Amino acid sequence: MKKFICLLGISVVLLSCNREGGSLSESSRPDEKGNRYATGFKVEEGEGYRLLTVYDPWQQSKGLKFSYLLTEKGSVIPDSLQDLPRIKLPVTRLIPMSTTHCAMISALGQQDRIVAVSGGKYLYQPDLVEALHSGAISDIGYGRSIDFEAIIGLEPELMILYGVNAGDRELGDRLSELGIPYVYCGEYLESHPLGKAEWVRFFASLLGIEDQGNALFDAIAERYESMAKLAENTAFKPRVLTGLPWKDSWYIAGGQSYVARLIQDAGGSYLWSKLEGSEAVPIDIEHIFLKAMEADFWLNTGTATSLDEISGMDERFKLLPPYKSGRVINNNRRMGPAGGNDYWESGVVRPDDVLADLIHFLHPELLPEHQALYYQQLK
Repeated sequence: MKKFICLLGISVVLLSCNREGGSLSESSRPDEKGNRYATGFKVEEGEGYRLLTVYDPWQQSKGLKFSYLLTEKGSVIPDSLQDLPRIKLPVTRLIPMSTTHCAMISALGQQDRIVAVSGGKYLYQPDLVEALHSGAISDIGYGRSIDFEAIIGLEPELMILYGVNAGDRELGDRLSELGIPYVYCGEYLESHPLGKAEWVRFFASLLGIEDQGNALFDAIAERYESMAKLAENTAFKPRVLTGLPWKDSWYIAGGQSYVARLIQDAGGSYLWSKLEGSEAVPIDIEHIFLKAMEADFWLNTGTATSLDEISGMDERFKLLPPYKSGRVINNNRRMGPAGGNDYWESGVVRPDDVLADLIHFLHPELLPEHQALYYQQLK
């Protein structure tokens, strides 16, 4: 959820300045282990090492590439790769700067390797929240309030960062000065739900449990694809409105966005499916109201937990068909005490569960026994 508030940058460094990957000779080029959906990273297997590459890890970046060597004791590194920054496996002391990344690590059963988090009040995961309260892990703050002295004292073997734009490299530059290794992670930029989830393989590579990560993702993808195929065959495609206005504009995600793909795969018809791109763009509220009169369902209504909360923002919402029919479905069923939303944590890792929720509401006859995890119907 904290990623919704501010996104930090991501790259990799080990006791040195971060360096972009150089070219490889054919004799030293490792074997690529291709992704099925993710486009922002690549893992290649060499003899006794892995080459991890991250592409364009923040918004509007074009052509950026960061390459890192994942090495184990006794790894023999080709001369052409000697200048790349290295991460020694297995990494046992981690500081993830995003709650989503905490969920990735937890999904692999490796949360005990987390020694600190950033903005811990936004966490949902009960075991990590308990660890924070007991002092087993620390909260190093976020943004301008990051506690660098605490980071030094924790002696992390790796920090995992994320970024919104090139300006967020300031944190990485500071960590480089302190000799603290870090990597950038850009899973939030993936537009396909399974593209985001496939970054669990990225984390598995860092943790030295690549086979486990591959098996987990394969199971998630198989279930997601199976349900999407089930919903694809439905004759009726309910029309779906999303979001709420902010000030004088309503931010609408493009037709190639994460949310648009989820709606499509759940057997719905996204009202703005023809809007180009994947990023959210502001649209005049009056225009939204006209289009919203076509909607059958209304999803992702911010923090609202009741219909009254929504109509309290604007009485005109009562006129919208989904409001009248009670088909307002929000993704805030699993909330922590301080506002942490598990939809942005484990929901990113498990898009199959998110998709099951959406199919359950849009086409209840397809999954009649499903118990919703992330979504709830507002009353």
